[in-house]
Amino acid sequence: MSNTFWTALSATATAAAFVVVAWQSFLTRRAVVTAQRALATADRALVASQAVALDAARARLDGQAPAVSVRVHEVPWPPYAWTPSGMPVGHWPTGYEWHFPAKQDERIVLQAGIRVQNHGRAHLTLDFQGDLYFSSDHRPRAATSNLLFPEQSISLFLQKDFTIKELSENYEARQAGRPLPHRVTGTIAAHDDRDNGVTDTWDIELTGCPVRPVEDREGLWVVADGGPADDPGSDSLEYAVQPPRRRTYWISRQDGKQLPEPTFTIDVLGEPPAVGS
Repeated sequence: MSNTFWTALSATATAAAFVVVAWQSFLTRRAVVTAQRALATADRALVASQAVALDAARARLDGQAPAVSVRVHEVPWPPYAWTPSGMPVGHWPTGYEWHFPAKQDERIVLQAGIRVQNHGRAHLTLDFQGDLYFSSDHRPRAATSNLLFPEQSISLFLQKDFTIKELSENYEARQAGRPLPHRVTGTIAAHDDRDNGVTDTWDIELTGCPVRPVEDREGLWVVADGGPADDPGSDSLEYAVQPPRRRTYWISRQDGKQLPEPTFTIDVLGEPPAVGS
C-alpha cells in the first residue's frame, strides 16, 4: 500500500480518537455540572430548612419576650442653665446674650425625661450606659443596673451639659449640612432571667441647635426661637419620642451564644456554565 493510504488511515484514527475524547470530556463536564447543580439544590434546601428553624425559634422567643416600653416624655424648653451641683432646674434669663469669646464657656444642659414601663408579669433587669441619670435628692446619680417589677415604671433623665461654643458648632454644622458634632447619648437594655431569651436595647439620643447667632452682631449668641406653641423647641432639638428597639436572641445568655440571623438564600460561586442538551 502506498504511504498515502497509511497516512490517511492514521489521520482517520486520530480524528476518531479525538471525537471519542471530546465526547467523553463533554459527558464528564455535563456530569460535573449536574452534580454541582444537585449539590447547590441540596445546599439551598439545607439553608432554607435552617432558616425556617431559626425563624421558628425567634418567633418562640418573641412570644416569651418581656413586654417593656421606653418613651421620651419630656424635653424642657428653653434648655436649662448648668449648675455646679444638683439637677438643673433654672433657665437662662429671657433675652440673655452670650458674647464670644468672653462668655463662650458658659454652659447649657440638654435634658430629656425617660420613662421605662414593664407591662408584663415578670420582673426585668435594666442596664444603662451613657449619659443617663436618676434624680436623687435633687442631685444627678449615674443610672446603674436596676430591677423593674411587673406593672411598674421607672423614670430617669438623659442629660449632658455643653458650652455655648460647642452648641454654636452644632448650629454651624446644621447650616453647612453636616452631622451635628455634640450629642447626648444613652443606652437602655432590658431582659428577664431566661438564659435562652432575648435582650431588648434602645439607643437614645438628644441633640440640636438651642442657640443661634444674632444677626448683624458678630460674636453674639442667644437662645433660639421656641418654635410652635404646641411643640416648643421642636425646631431646635432633635430626638425620637419612641426610640427604635433592637432585639438580640440568645441560645445561651450565660455562654454569650446568640441565635444566628435566618438566611433564606445561598450564592454558589464558581458554577460552570450550563451545557446544552
